[in-house]
Amino acid sequence: MKATIILKPSGAVDCRGSIDLPLPLVSVWGQLRDFPRFAAQDPFHHHPRVLDGFPRQGAPIELSHRFCGVTIRRAGRILVWRENLGYSYSDLSRYGPRHGFPHVLSYRLQSLTPDSTRLQITVRGRWTAARIPRSLTRLYLRWVFTQILHRVRNELLVYQLWRKRRPSSPSPFGRGLG
Repeated sequence: MKATIILKPSGAVDCRGSIDLPLPLVSVWGQLRDFPRFAAQDPFHHHPRVLDGFPRQGAPIELSHRFCGVTIRRAGRILVWRENLGYSYSDLSRYGPRHGFPHVLSYRLQSLTPDSTRLQITVRGRWTAARIPRSLTRLYLRWVFTQILHRVRNELLVYQLWRKRRPSSPSPFGRGLG
């Protein structure tokens, strides 16, 4: 698992990480497409939901950020949704695009072999809290982004364990064909 955190003097934020998983791409996508579950891997996201019922490009979303008992409602939209490839969504303050760290979170899949997949996770946005020292901001961004990477990896590795432990079902085609 690798992570890079860039905070430019302009306030531009670019966090990139990748996770190599011992699972086929279609299996990772089958889990990742559960949008509310994977949007909740951000340690601040509480009960993210797609307002139109199912995830698709352009669908509005609602996010609640929770920290120390304080809840802040945020809004966004699924910007990209490509089956078996990934998705991106925005996370925006209800006060407008220049407030409260507006950002986009993206998940992108890449097949490495038939049985392994690389998941790339990116957070890009603009840090708007100019009064917070840059060293603290960078530390905060590293902590949050690392949490996202660990949570996503753990979620998918638990799924991999479940796959390994489930009982083998006999082939419907008879012996040796399934």
